[in-house]
Amino acid sequence: EGYFLLQGQPLALTPREQSLLTVLMYRRTRPVSRQQLFEQVFSLNDEVSPESIELYIHRLRKKLQGSDVRITTLRGLGYVLERGDEVG
Repeated sequence: EGYFLLQGQPLALTPREQSLLTVLMYRRTRPVSRQQLFEQVFSLNDEVSPESIELYIHRLRKKLQGSDVRITTLRGLGYVLERGDEVG
């Protein structure tokens, strides 16, 4: 099981938050739709809806505050993980 560091400190993430961040990292600079994230993070047995991705994105954004990494929403396209020097 992997872990993430934020400014040299371990970042406390739930397994689903880890999965979500991993997908965004692999697709860095390319948008990932809510449906794509849902399909890759949740199993068919989970009783959740694709809208639950928004909750996990919100939690991840809070945990990434103060760093140069952020999750940006691209309306109609999905989410993209960006570093401060890539924004804009």
